[in-house]
Amino acid sequence: MGTTTDPDDVPASPRTVVERYNLELWNERRFELADELLADEMVRHEPGGRTVVTRAQARRRVEDLWASVRHVEFRLLHVIAEGEYCTIVYQADIVLPDGSADVISSIEVFRVVDGRIVAVWNNAHEHAAWPEVGGDAVDAHPTAQEA
Repeated sequence: MGTTTDPDDVPASPRTVVERYNLELWNERRFELADELLADEMVRHEPGGRTVVTRAQARRRVEDLWASVRHVEFRLLHVIAEGEYCTIVYQADIVLPDGSADVISSIEVFRVVDGRIVAVWNNAHEHAAWPEVGGDAVDAHPTAQEA
């Protein structure tokens, strides 16, 4: 079973899984969390197609990005969860090897089953900041079940 939130081994909510994926696996470089947060195979949907990646491939993607930059930090501006789905509006602040700054911003929709990410829908990211960034980055909108 995937990520749990209590000793009774109840799977974590999609929101918790997606937040941990971004804030812990990505930001804190806790690559081992891939084993806990990602399904054996995950479908990455993009406009025009989809790709099935293994957990190992997904983990390698994170490790490869970290190997190519000095620093990256995802900020979740909006987190909206409903049922098996969790949508994030994010901004990633990046420091490149030469010390210059970059930023990417986008929206992703995740599907989480039994505490593991099984699918994600991506649109192309932009190399620009969201205009609302400026104080506390997380402006979460819990569902009625999570409120």
